[in-house]
Parts: sequence; structure tokens; C-alpha cells
Amino acid sequence: MQTKTLRIRARDCGLLILLVLVMVLPGLSGLPVIDRDEARYAQASVQMIETGDYIDIRFQDRARHKKPAGAYWLQALSVKAFSDVNNRDIWAHRIPSVIAAILAILATYLGGISLIGRQSALIGSALLATGIVFVFESHIAKTDALLCACAAVTLVTLGKLHLKSSRKLAIVFWIALGCAVMIKGPILPMLIGLCLLSLVIWERSVHWLKPLTYWLGPVLFLVIVLPWAILIWQKTNGAFFTNAIIGDLTPKLKGGHERHGGAPGYYVLTTWLAFWPACLFLLPGLSFAIRAGRAKNIEGGFHKNVAKSARFLLCWSVPFFIMLEIVPTKLPHYTLPIYPALTLMAGAGIMALSKVNLFPVSRRIGAFLFAIFSIALIVALLGAEAYYGDMPTWSFLVMAIVVVLVLFAAIRLWQGQSIPAFQAALCATLFMSIYTYQFTLPNLHAMNIGKRVQIALRAENITAKDVQIYSPQFTEPSLVYHLGTHILLGKAQERLSTLALNPHDIVILDKLNPKNEAYEPALKDYLKVQNQCLTPLTYVEGFNYAKGDYVNLEISRVNICE
Repeated sequence: MQTKTLRIRARDCGLLILLVLVMVLPGLSGLPVIDRDEARYAQASVQMIETGDYIDIRFQDRARHKKPAGAYWLQALSVKAFSDVNNRDIWAHRIPSVIAAILAILATYLGGISLIGRQSALIGSALLATGIVFVFESHIAKTDALLCACAAVTLVTLGKLHLKSSRKLAIVFWIALGCAVMIKGPILPMLIGLCLLSLVIWERSVHWLKPLTYWLGPVLFLVIVLPWAILIWQKTNGAFFTNAIIGDLTPKLKGGHERHGGAPGYYVLTTWLAFWPACLFLLPGLSFAIRAGRAKNIEGGFHKNVAKSARFLLCWSVPFFIMLEIVPTKLPHYTLPIYPALTLMAGAGIMALSKVNLFPVSRRIGAFLFAIFSIALIVALLGAEAYYGDMPTWSFLVMAIVVVLVLFAAIRLWQGQSIPAFQAALCATLFMSIYTYQFTLPNLHAMNIGKRVQIALRAENITAKDVQIYSPQFTEPSLVYHLGTHILLGKAQERLSTLALNPHDIVILDKLNPKNEAYEPALKDYLKVQNQCLTPLTYVEGFNYAKGDYVNLEISRVNICE
């Protein structure tokens, strides 16, 4: 490779890394712990450090047998390297997601060069780096940014194998697949299986898959996956796999698990927000890929490799998207593993439009829907800030700039001017994302109940580790993360017998009933039998977005009735 080419690619990589950091670092420490999944992952990784047990995954005294241990290990390693487990610094748990975001972007760019060319890959990678769901998942301590990174690596290695045989690429593929299994189980293997099945049916060719049979790749995959699988099987007597499959995966396939249901068409609608701002170019990108994928050799001006790459990108994204539409359990981030492919198609569509006036119908539909959903998103952000937080007047100025940029981008794409549209959309998301994560979300104080309880206890000179804290009704995982593993949550019948004997060492967080302001009946009866009374100390009010209800917590000490 020529020195000039290396310099250009190194420059592009540097710009993309900078773009990721600009999108992700604002709000990384200020964004509250997100209920419920992020708080559960963070607390479970804290308990790994506290107990020294890195095999079994637990949230307080309950087994968390849903996903493998990969994400928990990375969080525990990050906390030990950059913070202290007692500090409860959520940013330390989020560093693996930031690193994964950088890896996903670099893999998409470097691999995309072979698939669709350098300029298209650069534009597609920039669109991925600024996408709403991608940026959000890169901000929080969960599995999805990590899975996206693994998906991007496997996508580009398979895509390049589709063009040229290589054992080295096959080995990288198997390593990335093993990491993906350790992070989120069978999700990426399912995606790859659908992709390969669709592509083989379309092209009626399997010879290009031969490098994947090279023995070293599968061996490395097993080296990554088997040790923990054997240890967790022995430790739980197989219960982990039973619970993960029967208790977590199967219910998602049968119905709307944990109230996350949705009818077919859910992702067709939500993609216009989840894939923002790249959704502006989604339809032109798909139109380009379909036209290129149907071409043979150099028909229609498409080179043979471009046609093969287009077919591969379509087979990576469309079958998995359809499967997710069929599965009853739905969440917007479930489609994240196909975003690298979608953004590469979008990048190719932008470059095609910059040279030839193409796709008049799809680009105008995309421009119209982009404008409508963008304005709805801006209004929602302003409304949330006004209702749940402290809203500075300059919020309107920032969002007014975003509106102007959004409308400019939509108009330019409508006219077929794809590069100005891309530039305006990129500027719009930079303004919106930096402001939202640095100012808006950290200032939604009413939603950060766990942190507010922690602050209220400190104001009363109560240290969580020195008292027994019991919260019978407000049981969100973020409360455990903020106050410590030992706090008690849940129904009074199950928890009251485990409270400390000395009443002065007990603090109760009870949610007042909005109708009669009575405590939970079982707690009230228990205290009466014990001749104990509650002395109110302070109150914490807020909005529990995980359940969609308002919370009024009374913080009280338990004392002997006089």
C-alpha cells in the first residue's frame, strides 16, 4: 500500500475517532444511571469485584442468568483500572462502551473501503458515529455497543471474504464471533446465519465460505467461549443455560416479554428516530444497493465487486430486520447490529447521488419523513427538559439552529444535492447530541431518584453502609447501585424478617400512597407489632420513567414508640 494512501486512511481514522469522542464523551459522567438494564449490569459487575466471583452473575442475592459474562468482565476491569468500586462512578462502567464505539466505527470504515470505496465508507462511518441509538448505547454500560463492535468486525471480514479468500480474515471473524457470543449469546450467530442463508440462495455459491473452515478459527472461537461455559455449567448445575433460554430468550420469541411488545411495522416506524440522522439517506441507500445488487458483472455501470458487496449488505440487514419485525418482543436498539451495513449503503447512496441525479422518489420520501420526525424529536426533547428539569432559555436557540440545519438537509436531498445534505445533517446531530448529553439529560433531576435519595441521606448525615436501608415499593436497580449491595428491596412479607434487630440502625424508604398517604400495610402492621414507629426525616419526589409513575418517597428512621 502506498505511503500516500496510508496517510489518507490514517487521517480518516483520526477524524472518525475524534467524531466518536465528540459524540460520546459529553455527558458520560453526568448522565444518570439508566434504569433498568444499565443499573443491573453496573451493580452486577460491582458485586463481581466485591465478592471476587467472576463466574456467576448476581444482582444482590438473585442470580442474573440472562446473558454471558463478557460485558460484566469488561466493566469490572474498567472500574478496577480507572476508579474504585466504593465510589460508584458510573463513567468507569461506561468506558468499554466508548472503546467499542471506536472499534465499530474503525471496522466499518476500514472494511467498508473494500466493499464500497473510501469516500462512501468514510461517509457511512460518520453517519454511524452520529446515530441516535448508537450514541446512546455508547454512553451506557450495557451489551449493545459491544455487540455492535463485534457485528461490525464480523460484517466487514465476511464482506471482504465474499470478495477475496483469506484465512487471516476468517480467523478475525471467528474471534469476533466468539467475543459476541460471550457478550450477548446467540444474537450475532442468528444474524450471520440469516445473512449466509440468504446470500447463498441469492448467488447459489458457497465456495467463498471455504476459509471459514480453516481449523484455527473455530478452535479460537471455542477457546473464547468454552472455559466460562463449562465453569458456569458446573457452578449452577446447568441452571444458567436453562434460565437464559427458557426464562429469557423463549418468552421474547413467544410474546412481548417484560412489557416490550410491538406489532409488525414497529421498526419501520421507529427506525426514523433510532437511525437519525442517517435515516435521511436510508431509502436512497437501499435503492442504490438494490439496483447494484441486481446487476451482473458491469451491467448498469456497476463493477462486479460493487454488485457483490451490495448483495452482501442487503443480506446482512434485510433478513434480520424482517425477523425482528416478526418477533413479538421489540426495543429500538435491537436493530443496532445491522446499522453498520445500513450506513455503508447510505454512504454509497450519497456518493452515487453526488455524481448522478438518481432515486427521485425514494430521496424525496426520505427527505419529507426526515423533516417530520426530526421536528417531533426536537419538540420531545424541549418538552422533557421543560417538564422534568431546569430549562435554560438558550435551549430554544440551540434547537432553532438544529431545526434550520434539519430543514436545509431535507431540502438539499429533495433537490438531489446529497453532499450538502449530509454536511447539514452531520452539523445538526453534533449540535443536538452535545447539548442533549451535556446539559439536557443530566438536568432531568426528577428522573434521577436513586441519586437524589443518596444526596438526601448524606444531608441527614446517614451513611448507607452504616445502616440497614429498606425500600419496599421503590425497587429500581439504580437505587441499589447508588446505595450499596446490602440494601433491601421488595415485598414486606419477604424482607421484614431480615431487618437489623436494633431499630436505630434501620432507615425506611416508603412510597406514600397518593390517595391516602398511608404506608405499605404490611410494613405498618410489622412495626406496630414490634412497638416501633417511623420518624420522618425528609422527602424525595420524582418521576419513575421505568414504570411511568410519580414517586413520593418518605425517608424515615425506625424508633421505639414512646
